[in-house]
Amino acid sequence: MIHDILLSCLNLHSKRLPIEEFVVSDAVSAFLHPCEMKILDDIIKIVNLLRDVAKFSKIYGANQTNTSMVEADIEPLQTGLYLKAFVNGIDESLDDYVTEISDLERRYIQNPTHSLMFIYQKLQEYEPLATYLTKLIRGIRMYKLHGCTILQYIQKNCLHGDARIYKAMKTIQASVTAIFLKQLTHWILYAKLIDSYGEFFIQSSETHNDSATESEKGTSIGSSKHTTTSLSEAASNYADIWRYEICYDLLPQYLSSSWAEKVLFIGQTVLIFKVNSHKSNKGVHTWNKTENSLFKNELCLWNEKEHIYFSKIQDLQNDIDLNVSHYERVIDEIKLYVTTRLSEIAINQADLVQQLRLVKDFYLIGRGELFLEFIRQTYVINKNTDDENRLRDFVKAFECAAQGVGVSEDLEQFSLSIPKTNLDVDESTHEFGFFQLIQLQYKINWPLHLLFSPKVIERYNVLFRFLLLIKKMQYDLHMIWYQHTRESKANAHKANQSQIIHLRNQLMFFVDNLQYYIQVDVLESQYSILMNTILNKADFEQIQRAHSIFQANVLSLCFLLTDENTSKTNIMQSTTLHSSNPVYLIINEIFHICEDFCNLKAEGEGEENIDKNIKELDERFGGLIEQLINLLVGLKAAPCTTPLSQLLLRLDFNHWFSIRRKRESS
Repeated sequence: MIHDILLSCLNLHSKRLPIEEFVVSDAVSAFLHPCEMKILDDIIKIVNLLRDVAKFSKIYGANQTNTSMVEADIEPLQTGLYLKAFVNGIDESLDDYVTEISDLERRYIQNPTHSLMFIYQKLQEYEPLATYLTKLIRGIRMYKLHGCTILQYIQKNCLHGDARIYKAMKTIQASVTAIFLKQLTHWILYAKLIDSYGEFFIQSSETHNDSATESEKGTSIGSSKHTTTSLSEAASNYADIWRYEICYDLLPQYLSSSWAEKVLFIGQTVLIFKVNSHKSNKGVHTWNKTENSLFKNELCLWNEKEHIYFSKIQDLQNDIDLNVSHYERVIDEIKLYVTTRLSEIAINQADLVQQLRLVKDFYLIGRGELFLEFIRQTYVINKNTDDENRLRDFVKAFECAAQGVGVSEDLEQFSLSIPKTNLDVDESTHEFGFFQLIQLQYKINWPLHLLFSPKVIERYNVLFRFLLLIKKMQYDLHMIWYQHTRESKANAHKANQSQIIHLRNQLMFFVDNLQYYIQVDVLESQYSILMNTILNKADFEQIQRAHSIFQANVLSLCFLLTDENTSKTNIMQSTTLHSSNPVYLIINEIFHICEDFCNLKAEGEGEENIDKNIKELDERFGGLIEQLINLLVGLKAAPCTTPLSQLLLRLDFNHWFSIRRKRESS
């Protein structure tokens, strides 16, 4: 009987436990003392605990390929490498148990006179371990843990006063951590995501990639066929870096979100170099091997140092206790090397400074003469043609304007386009016509794709449309002045001419000062701060942070900054996009007044209607200016709003608007 019990203790994977059938038989009460029956019951209890652990191990173990057992489980779990590693760790932690029970069997065969206490004494040592492992398995089943969340669960339960349990937990933790470090190594060094079960905290977002591809395919109208083809090819080659994102639900809590962002950035950087390496191998022909090796080293990220960082990552496995500072130190060291190497290439080879100047010239309308000529060209477009032809005329007008001011060579990198999804939109249903549908596409120099992400380019397009609209309003009001000058020379003055000129002067004053505020007080000052950071030989991380701050400050000071959720709105919904900012709403209404005023003058209605409309527009403008000044007075009290004080000073110079409103109200 003793030998049978020992065999039952060893054979944990059997379907039945024979000694349980023996306990319920009549022979037990006849041959065993009640104390022996109690000991036998305790032995069966411990063995059943170990059998439950072994059953879980058999279902989800690494050698289990039959999914029928998983489906037959009471509470089936999502399979994966981390769960298999957890099970392998359990099996390894039970090796000592199997060894000691085998030793008991050998000793019993040598001396068959041992009693039940001989077995119970040894099994009792493993009862706390069996109970603890059962508790761990119950927790994994209860919370449906999967992937890296198992790491967090193990770390939370790894500390224990029992030496055997502590050793077992460290064995399990080492087994699961090995999978984590393997995936981490592949991502950091080779930008490969070895993750068939979706367990790593960095995930590939296929939906984001599909939407980006559709957006590129939808842009059918560009400034030139050559440029459009280049942009679509670049998007298809470099779109992969934006497919990857952090899944914070899978990130272990002991690793910070900033640490995860660094890991993501390193992998994206490696991916940028891999894409460029493939393109260089296809497009570059060298004369000899020496030239080829020099070219590869010049554009290589690691410079054959992968083995150094590989060993540093693998050394994390040797930590007996999890050391978060060690994880952070290794990633910081790798990122420092990557950002330094990336900044060298970005500044020296990609000419980052020149690229930012081009971005400022085009997206931020630094080349004012180009866009003034573009707006002038758009006024000769026939408004009676269909929308698709008019859109093509807009693009052609941009090309002609670039050639007229001598910047046509820059069209290789910048092209005007209108998304195909907006072709069916009636111009009259939109606020300011096609000026709020157009966008600039930018062919990004390698490796600046990490700096100019799709979100960054979209924010630049928001700024571009806003600044272009200001330019258009300014041009329209100047044309009213030009018409008035011609009428004055022809002695064709009308009775209401003074009222028209007075309102035009007020609107022109507002638009001119708004543009000066944005171009000088905001853009030039923020751009100089960005340039100083770059010229001070900052690494790429500092450049990226400075650029993000630059864009955020510009959007904020232009009253265009929105949260991430509203910024995902379609580009056609420009009013909704900024409706959360009251200052923008007022500026938008003043733009409507400018447009109504210019249309009123162009339509040439009767003098009575013109007088009535001019008076109504003047009252609307006065009320909006008063609201705007009151808002700016409240906003300028906040810290870091010096440019707003400049705008308030220019708009209400000598308190002219304030005194006028008080005089009218009294």
